Amino acid sequence: MGAEPIAKRDRIFSIDIVRGIALFGILIVNMPSFLIYTEEMPMPEETGINALLRLLYDVMIQTKFYSIFSFLFGLGFFIFMSRAEQRRDKVYWRFTRRLLALLLIGIVHMVIWFGDILTVYAVIGFLLIPFYRRKTSTILAWAGGTGLLYTAAKAIVLWQTLSGVEINTWASAIGSDILAIFTMFLLGLYAGKRGLISAVATHVKLLKSVCLTALVLSIPVECAMIWTYVHPGETMDAAREIMVNLGTLPTALFFIAGLFVLLTKERIQRVLRPFGYAGQMALSNYLGQTFLVMTIIHFFHIQPMPLVQWLYLAIGIYVFQLVASTIWMRYFERGPMETVWRFMTYGRRRTKPATPAN
Repeated sequence: MGAEPIAKRDRIFSIDIVRGIALFGILIVNMPSFLIYTEEMPMPEETGINALLRLLYDVMIQTKFYSIFSFLFGLGFFIFMSRAEQRRDKVYWRFTRRLLALLLIGIVHMVIWFGDILTVYAVIGFLLIPFYRRKTSTILAWAGGTGLLYTAAKAIVLWQTLSGVEINTWASAIGSDILAIFTMFLLGLYAGKRGLISAVATHVKLLKSVCLTALVLSIPVECAMIWTYVHPGETMDAAREIMVNLGTLPTALFFIAGLFVLLTKERIQRVLRPFGYAGQMALSNYLGQTFLVMTIIHFFHIQPMPLVQWLYLAIGIYVFQLVASTIWMRYFERGPMETVWRFMTYGRRRTKPATPAN
């Protein structure tokens, strides 16, 4: 059988909706970083509503939505590989081509904006390949091990920061974002092999337990983060940055499990359907965000501004993307960059293309 993407009827639309929601969170966090700051630029003070926004960003959004994307990447890896295997395709070679294509797209994107994440995903994605045929228990054990290692490393760095001692180099290196991303990759793969997302209705009780457990684990970190805002200072500011990462995994899992449980309700899924269209062409929208924001900054000569103004701009851009994605998906099977990515993966065009897999 020839290599081809999966049919539209086999899409899991709840995945697209969660991906679309995560795309908005990523845009909110990325907005200020699109502007290249210099020493001559006066930085706006974060007081009042802007201080509250910074707190909400750190507690609820910062690093969490990239982690949701990482989970979906691991889940998408399983869906891609399993369906390629059903077609009797060369699964490892096909996924390798997919990653190399993503890497190339990411490198081009990085030339435009330094904050690209696609290159990181593409490189770390190669580490997933050996796990495809492993047992779910093995995958979960690895995910638990890497997650605990990441958390322990961050906890050590936090203790050393609060104690005023020199930061351990090894702890700092182990606690890098790469380990957190890989942990979420593995959890996404595990969820795919267990069928937790493809048959959410039969796993609602387990997902609710994950949601509650993740919430309980995240609360102490979030409360400590709030404490650093009440008692500001150089040490507390440094500690808060570490706490943001320390709460990444449990908070992201809370959102993931909670969203998929909510999306078992048809009414909620209908209301959030526009997010699904945006998520269905997430690569196009992610790259489009860079183009739109950089263009606006250039033509309107935007200078450093308070977070609330960045938030208004992010909402405006994402509403535009929701509308544009909804219209686009009415006439096309996939987004423009998804078409390019597919062609780079499969190497040929179909006369009647099918909607790609999640």
